[in-house]
Amino acid sequence: MESLLKFIGTGGAFSKKHINNSAYYIIDKKLILFDCGETVFHEILNLDIIDDRIKSIDIIITHFHSDHVGSLGSLLFYCRFKKIKEINVIFPIKELPYSLLRIYGIDESLFNVKTPSEITTYYLKEYEQLHGDVSSCGEIVKMPSYGYHLINDKDNFFYSGDTCIINKIALKKFKNKEIEIMYHEVTDDGYKAHVQLKDLAKVIDLEDRKRVFCMHLSDSIDIKEIKKLGFESVR
Repeated sequence: MESLLKFIGTGGAFSKKHINNSAYYIIDKKLILFDCGETVFHEILNLDIIDDRIKSIDIIITHFHSDHVGSLGSLLFYCRFKKIKEINVIFPIKELPYSLLRIYGIDESLFNVKTPSEITTYYLKEYEQLHGDVSSCGEIVKMPSYGYHLINDKDNFFYSGDTCIINKIALKKFKNKEIEIMYHEVTDDGYKAHVQLKDLAKVIDLEDRKRVFCMHLSDSIDIKEIKKLGFESVR
């Protein structure tokens, strides 16, 4: 199966070989970008993604770890330099993008912050996901993280944020084919903040795995194992 999204990067936060996980999708003259981590903006420049055909940009943020938002400030400055008239940063909790971008020194006139329910040019629904990091005390430190279900006239897919638990509602919709394609982050290193590849295989039936694209991949992950299990890989 062919991916609907084009991937700027496929790597996790600690990848030495790959750009931070980020993907984009173009509807008419609108660029829809999923996440903008520390190494993403430079690759956007290299690939010349924001060319003369792009008139507006929606930047959908899954969560606020730096490998997902670390170059967001540079991207917003560049979009204004390119004279993009409409720039939307999309996240369910509006105060978080505003707080981060104030620290970056970016005036609020340069962008809009919108929740998924405020998007009218396509259907966008967020699904809350549990993301946890292990603290020095061995406890799980939780932070807001979201996956997104996007539908337009042609396509229908779910894009996962970083999570240690697969969202049950999104999974049910995927199994019922209310979600046609799923992009899901996976790992194989036992890190508790991410879904283990073996756990994803436990909940996705074999006949449905060809509709699942594994992303946010560690350098050590075995792509052959992903394919052997019947999943697709974005790398």
